[in-house]
Amino acid sequence: MQNGTIIAGFITSLMISLLAIPSIVKVARSKGLYDKPQGREAGGAKIPTLGGLAIFAGMIISLSLFADIAFLPELPFLVAGAVVLFFIGIKDDILIIAPWWKLLGQAMVALCIAIPGGLRIQNLNGFLGIYETGEALGVLITVLIVVTVINSYNLIDGIDGLASGIGILSSLLFGFIFYRSGLYVWALMAAALCGSLTGFTWYNVFGRQKKILMGDTGSLLLGLFQAVMVVRFLNMEQASIWGWQITIQPAFVLAVLIIPLFDTLRIIVVRLLQGRSPLRPDRQHIHYRLVDMGLTHIRATGILMGINLVMIAIALGLQGNGDIPVILLLLVLATLLSLIPGSRL
Repeated sequence: MQNGTIIAGFITSLMISLLAIPSIVKVARSKGLYDKPQGREAGGAKIPTLGGLAIFAGMIISLSLFADIAFLPELPFLVAGAVVLFFIGIKDDILIIAPWWKLLGQAMVALCIAIPGGLRIQNLNGFLGIYETGEALGVLITVLIVVTVINSYNLIDGIDGLASGIGILSSLLFGFIFYRSGLYVWALMAAALCGSLTGFTWYNVFGRQKKILMGDTGSLLLGLFQAVMVVRFLNMEQASIWGWQITIQPAFVLAVLIIPLFDTLRIIVVRLLQGRSPLRPDRQHIHYRLVDMGLTHIRATGILMGINLVMIAIALGLQGNGDIPVILLLLVLATLLSLIPGSRL
C-alpha cells in the first residue's frame, strides 16, 4: 500500500507538471510574462519564467491527496510556507523585488516551520561536539539550513536542467533513504518533488515551442522542500543507502548538495573580495563559466551532475572517518575543480 501511494504521488505530480506547462507557456506569452535571464539568451528568444507554477501545483496537489497528516503533522506549516514563497517568487518573476525582502520572507517561513511546525534540528549526533541542541539552538540551525539551501538553489538556477537535475538526484537519494527507514510520508514528499521536477525538466531541456524556466517561483519552492528533507534526514538516528550505513550525515548532505552549496559559498567570497555586494548577480557562477568556455547547457549540466555523483561516492566510501575530515576533503576537491574553468576563482 505504501509503495502504491508513493508511486501515485510521483505519477500525479509528473502528470500535473506535464499537462500544466503548455497552458502556462501560452498564458505567459499572451500576457508578456517572460524574461531573458542572464546566461540563457538564445538568439533573442524570450522564454517564460513561470515553470514554478507547475512545480507548486504538482507538489501541493500530490501531498494533499496522498500524505497522511497523522505521519506528517508539519504538513500544514510546510504548505503555508510554500504558499508564502510561491507569492514571493511570482512577484519577483514578474515585477522584481529587493533581495533583502526575499531573505526576510525565507527567514519567516523557516521560523514558521521550526517553531509552530516543530520541524527543527534536534540532535547533531556529535558534529562539532554537539548532541542535543535544545530548542533555541535547534531553531537557529534550522533557519540557517532552510535559508541557505533555498538561496543555493535560487543561485544555481542559471542554465537549463541544472537546478532541476540536482533536485531530482537529491530527491531520489533522500526518498530512498526515507523509504528504507520506514518514513513513507517523507518518501512520498521526495517522490512528488521528483515527479514535478521531471515534468518541468522535459520542457526546460527539450522543449522548443513550449520551453520554460522555473524562475524564482520554482527555485524557492525547490529549495524549501529540499531544505526540510535535509532537516528530517539530519534528525534520523540511523540511515543507510545501498548497503552503506550513513554515519556522517552532515558530510553526506554536503556531498548531495555540493554543487549549489559550494557555488553559493564561492560566489559570496569572490564578490566580497572584489568589494561588491554578495547579492548582486554576475556571471562568475561555475555554470556560467562552463558555458562561456563554449559548452552547451546540457553538457555543462552533465559535467556538474557527474561531479555531484563523484562527491556522493566519496562521502559514502569514507564513512567512519568523521564529518570534519570528509567535509574538508569535499571542499578542497570542489575548490580545485572550480579552478579548472578559467584562471580566476
